[in-house]
Amino acid sequence: MKTFCKLTAQSPAASYVPLPRFLLQDEALRDISNDAKVLYALLLDRASISRQNGYVEPDGTIRLYFTLEQAQTKLHRSRQSATRIFRELEYSGLIVRRKQGLGKPALITLNYPADAKLIAKEGEDVQA
Repeated sequence: MKTFCKLTAQSPAASYVPLPRFLLQDEALRDISNDAKVLYALLLDRASISRQNGYVEPDGTIRLYFTLEQAQTKLHRSRQSATRIFRELEYSGLIVRRKQGLGKPALITLNYPADAKLIAKEGEDVQA
């Protein structure tokens, strides 16, 4: 059995994946599954890493790669379920996947609702 520790004021901060509030509050997105919301949060986390590593298109779009196999592993779902979850995000408009062919992973671009409340980094303007 796994051992757990009580979270106290002195406990170190846990590593986490941010889940944007718009995924929980936006009426247009209320019907997407929780698995799709978690996958979007994982993609958002990957996008921050891609940004740090300079995987940015000339127009400023962050490009990222997240394979079907990675989604299966992270979400503990079958290949069929992971495919459905990716499609759900595509149909909702939250992601765009561009296939590259020849066994290469799809290039993914993240989107967010135009009316979403975003947090700007210090010194940056938010354009939403």
